[in-house]
Formats: sequence, C-alpha cells, structure tokens
Amino acid sequence: MGISNFQPIIQAPNVLGFVMCSEAGDIIEQEGSEAAVLASVLTYFQQAAGIIGDSFGLEDFQEAQIQSKSLTVLCVPHKGGAFGVILSSRTKINEVTSIVRQVLATA
Repeated sequence: MGISNFQPIIQAPNVLGFVMCSEAGDIIEQEGSEAAVLASVLTYFQQAAGIIGDSFGLEDFQEAQIQSKSLTVLCVPHKGGAFGVILSSRTKINEVTSIVRQVLATA
C-alpha cells in the first residue's frame, strides 16, 4: 500500500496528516505536517481505548475523536493496528470519517 492510496484522505479539506500503525506500533504509512506527533501517541491511545472500552463492557474499539480548540484527531482500528487522522478544528468530521472508512475498506 502506498501513499497514493491515501490521497483522498490527505486531500480532504482541513486534513493536516495521517498515520497508520501496525498492531505492534510500527508506523506503516504517514504523511502530513502533524503526522509525527500523532504517530508517537496513536498506538498508546489504541491500547488505552481498548482498556476503557472493556471497562464499559464494549466489545471493541470502533472510533474515537479527540477535540481541542485548534485540532481534532480521529482514530479508527484497522487490521489489528490503528489509523489516525489529524485535522484542523474547522473540519467537518463526519465527512472525513466517511472518506477514511471508504479508503480503509479497500486497503
């Protein structure tokens, strides 16, 4: 899988970058100005989300959104690992989520 497969994501309005990590936490793909920051925490976030989900009796982690005043992060599981997208706060998160799910379905 190459970066070109992820062009619909990186070209979406207000997307700053993305990272795909394996289950072991290795970076498989990344692109964008904020991708390095996201890569450093994505695997840990995935583990924490699993623990939080277990404590609430949720079967598995499906999606998480983290929002601040200036940034939004979307995290979704993918093939045992995780895929994260960092966005400006002006982003229409539902539109980007739809694009991410379409791209990951073919990945």
